Amino acid sequence: MNSDSFESPNPADPSAEERFTELYKDIDHEDEDMLVSQLNMNVSNQYVVFSVGDEEYGIPILAVQEIISLPNLTRIPGIPEYIPGIINLRGNIIPLHLLRSKFQLSLEALNNNTIVIIVQIGDKQKKTVGLIVDAVSDVASITEENQRETPDFSGNIDVSYVEKIGQIGQKMVIIINLERFFTEKEISVIENASKG
Repeated sequence: MNSDSFESPNPADPSAEERFTELYKDIDHEDEDMLVSQLNMNVSNQYVVFSVGDEEYGIPILAVQEIISLPNLTRIPGIPEYIPGIINLRGNIIPLHLLRSKFQLSLEALNNNTIVIIVQIGDKQKKTVGLIVDAVSDVASITEENQRETPDFSGNIDVSYVEKIGQIGQKMVIIINLERFFTEKEISVIENASKG
């Protein structure tokens, strides 16, 4: 991927295909075969699919503003490891959230090939945050018929942010509920970080 940002279209766009094309309009399509979208006219069923470690996750496409390569990162002393710093994106200060840390995976060095998904969270007061992921693979249609309830997990596994388990062919995708994804403490840290 290059370092250019991928602008999001107007959420009122009638076609998820147009939105996908807009998100990836500047991408160098070396991995174009991996970016095969499975689209229909119902944008609410469209999910950006990304990977962290060995698992694949999906978030609603309407929550995604942009997909970018990591620009210059400003580190802030005293904030938790899962927020490696903030970026200035066209005058907007956006804190980044390291999903490998969230999922308790080994951390990897950040560089200009690191992928960041810029999303909006919150119902009333929208907050913008960047999710650092390993890779973005697709924009896919996951209809309600292809979504299953989250199975019961024993032990200390926190699945409160898991909305459903989606199925794309033989592939299973963990659908994330962004409204439940961040704890109150994390939201507080994100708000403070976004103030610079």
